[in-house]
Amino acid sequence: MKKLLIVLLLVLSSQAWGQDMTQMYNQQVQQQNAYFQQRVQQMNQANMANPQVQAAYQQYRAQGGAASFEQFAYMYAATGGFSQQGMQNYNQTSQNINAQQQKAWNGYQQAQQQRQQAVGQWQNGYHRNQNEAGYNLTGQATYSTPNGPQVLNYNNQPGSYQVNGQNYYMDPNGNYYYIHPNGSAQPIQRGW
Repeated sequence: MKKLLIVLLLVLSSQAWGQDMTQMYNQQVQQQNAYFQQRVQQMNQANMANPQVQAAYQQYRAQGGAASFEQFAYMYAATGGFSQQGMQNYNQTSQNINAQQQKAWNGYQQAQQQRQQAVGQWQNGYHRNQNEAGYNLTGQATYSTPNGPQVLNYNNQPGSYQVNGQNYYMDPNGNYYYIHPNGSAQPIQRGW
């Protein structure tokens, strides 16, 4: 029961850590967005007070433009007064920003996936170690065999043994051998 409680606490703490990372990322994005919005508002205020921008807006409206003065002032600044070079720069910058944001998001998602995998591997290792500790308390250990891991009693006397339908031999030094169906013996080691 105690082992189960410890594993449960570790799983929950690793999930909480992942949520903390997500919360930190979201908070950082919110702070950056708030700063950007403040700077845009300041720029718009300045442009809306500029007589040159006001005159350009009047001309724009006379030609049938429907954007608000605030939207016009933003685009005026963002495109360098609607110049061809300014429009190209604005479009290229927008594409670059979108690509950078997508790359950052993909990196974040990959990091979260790697974190989840690492926690899972850690949990599996912890579980194996706990099982092995329990085996050792009963005089057993896990051995690597050609058929995969097998729990064998290391307190046995030298001789031949059959476990789960497979034959093994323990020599006088306590070393185990896997006995193949053809009778040949292959040394096996403790561990996975």
